Amino acid sequence: MRNQYYYFVSGLPALSIDDAKLAITPQQFLTQAREQLTAGDFRLLLLLCLPSDVDDLLRVIYKNESANRPIDECSRWFWQTYADEAKARAGDPGIRVSKDYQAYPDAWHKICLEIFQAEELPPFLESQHKLLEATYEYCSNLGNKFLSSWFAFNRDLQNILIAINGRQHNIPFARYLVGSGEIVDKLAQSHAADFGLGKESELFESLLRIWEQNNILYRERGYDILRWKWIDSQNFFNYFNIDRILGYYAQLRILNRWQSMDPVLGKEVFHDSMDSLSNSFSFPPQFNVKSISKK
Repeated sequence: MRNQYYYFVSGLPALSIDDAKLAITPQQFLTQAREQLTAGDFRLLLLLCLPSDVDDLLRVIYKNESANRPIDECSRWFWQTYADEAKARAGDPGIRVSKDYQAYPDAWHKICLEIFQAEELPPFLESQHKLLEATYEYCSNLGNKFLSSWFAFNRDLQNILIAINGRQHNIPFARYLVGSGEIVDKLAQSHAADFGLGKESELFESLLRIWEQNNILYRERGYDILRWKWIDSQNFFNYFNIDRILGYYAQLRILNRWQSMDPVLGKEVFHDSMDSLSNSFSFPPQFNVKSISKK
């Protein structure tokens, strides 16, 4: 039986898309969680950060940071140290991964080693694809239902967006699709307007409606709203277990992302987008806990 964290969950501030200010920051949440959760469950929380860690790591390696995508000083130092270690290992494979980075997937260390062993840096998107694929595969095999489903949902979401954008701009996108399976095959091979996914793919239909908006900010808001609604659906019957806590942290990160940029503008766009999407999206059965529970 999984651990139940009654006291911890009950004491967490409620999250709402109407929040003008966070009652708890992601870092404050992690500090409390470290004290309340088992070591194994706390580690699951940190795995939610892996995709953004990939982005930060590669922007440090490729010196690709911009004003619109800043990296905080602590993260920059952390990943620069990791990059320096990987570069050192490329010259001496006998050097071991230091303790601070041993919790990351073994595939990460191998990929970063290959990056620095190459005569010149591989294309950014190629390295990003390899690290994300390793991340999704790693998290899908951990045995936690929420994490496996969360990463599968985000993988499908990103793959669909890659296909839509790739086709729009006439870019050969198939090699950048992450993972395998029916959806990936259709996105890579179909010439149909809907990539052969049809109206049965609620995720595709909703993403297409969002993507068709001209305002890039509204698009990004819409994608995060889909993620928020997915979490609510997934955790409908979870109350005090680690899945509830994982969902809480994922939503907290979504709110923090937008409020840290521009609280007033972010809230306005979030509300407008939520109103337009609130009655237009439902999840496929494989992602919908409520549907599964009724069978």
